[in-house]
Amino acid sequence: MIIVYIILACLGLTFILKYGTIFDKPRAFVCKYKFLNDLFKCSLCLGFWSGVIVGVFCFYTELLDDKVFLLPLVSSACCWILDNLNNVIQSIEIKLDNDNK
Repeated sequence: MIIVYIILACLGLTFILKYGTIFDKPRAFVCKYKFLNDLFKCSLCLGFWSGVIVGVFCFYTELLDDKVFLLPLVSSACCWILDNLNNVIQSIEIKLDNDNK
């Protein structure tokens, strides 16, 4: 069950870094650099690095043992799937709003 919480932590970190309004100013400053700008535009990439960060934390706190090396890959896949699902839902919402006008 702990693995579900850890994956949700990776998802939360990715979505906060990518979309959180509290990080608008730091994100604008960091995204001046091309590499970091590309990173913050890609949920697959940002999800991977979020998995690395959470994985390092889990390794040192011994929350995960042998599965810690797969966490960045699982995080990357989950973040990409949920980000794309979010985009589809938002597109449907916009289309419905435009149809009602």
